[in-house]
Amino acid sequence: MCTLLTAPLLLALLVSTPAPARPLLEEWDTSGARHVELTAENAGEQHLVRIRPHQSTTLVFDTPLRPGGVQVAGGQWVKVAVNEAEGMVMLLPEEAPPPDGPLTVMVRFSDGQVPAGVTFRLVVDPLRAEHQVRVFRQPRSGESLHLESRQQRERAERCEATLARERARPEGPRPGSLADLLGAGLVERGKAVVAQNILPFITQRPGAPLLVSTAWSYRAENQNQVAVELGVKNTSALPWTTEGAELVSTDGIRLRVTRVWQSEALIPGDLARLVVEAESPVEQFQGTFLLHLVDAGGARTLTVRGVTFP
Repeated sequence: MCTLLTAPLLLALLVSTPAPARPLLEEWDTSGARHVELTAENAGEQHLVRIRPHQSTTLVFDTPLRPGGVQVAGGQWVKVAVNEAEGMVMLLPEEAPPPDGPLTVMVRFSDGQVPAGVTFRLVVDPLRAEHQVRVFRQPRSGESLHLESRQQRERAERCEATLARERARPEGPRPGSLADLLGAGLVERGKAVVAQNILPFITQRPGAPLLVSTAWSYRAENQNQVAVELGVKNTSALPWTTEGAELVSTDGIRLRVTRVWQSEALIPGDLARLVVEAESPVEQFQGTFLLHLVDAGGARTLTVRGVTFP
């Protein structure tokens, strides 16, 4: 289920719930080793490490490091000793760093898992510099991340389709009563709307994005109007929203489509009704027609052959 917050409500929540004050540097005990748990979610952050001139600080990892995978930005003022196989980096500042220079250490791991590396931001603290920081890594494979990304993308597509269904149904006919038909002039004495089941006669191309399960055609005897109603299932991997339609006879006669209606947004695996309405003088609706439907954006189409009207 998708939960949406309107802009005023979201703004009210942000204003009425102030964020707690957070110091720039967290309090931690520098007398022993500090532990950092590195995950795929926090790997992009810069993890703070306190240092001071003439005191060594050692970063200890539970994973071997990539050869040449340790880089110190602005490192002229600090000596670096690396043991890739043991997963150790020793930092020894020889002097105070420049006040405006970059103070970061980037470390890359050798096993190809995710997170592939980590970045530390060095903070000079003459009183509470750290002796050792132990980094415990929770690796994830690239395949696992790819699967999660695909699942999140699919969930986003389902949310978008649900939002489209709830907020923007296509304009078109709505359920009415017999009085509505009489008022519209579609039904009069001796004349009515006639229907025909055309499913046994139609064909569609294999592999089309929509599978037709029911098909009816209609003609208003008192009006120059015809319509085609299809029950379809979205067999593709993408949502479908009908944007346009054409009705062309095998003799090249093109009916003027006046309305295209879709009962709901079609997400993969869902069912919906599609209705195409057109103007058709008596001499034009006879014969066999091709119905051509176009998805929003025009990239995908559905072609149904063998459409006839009663």
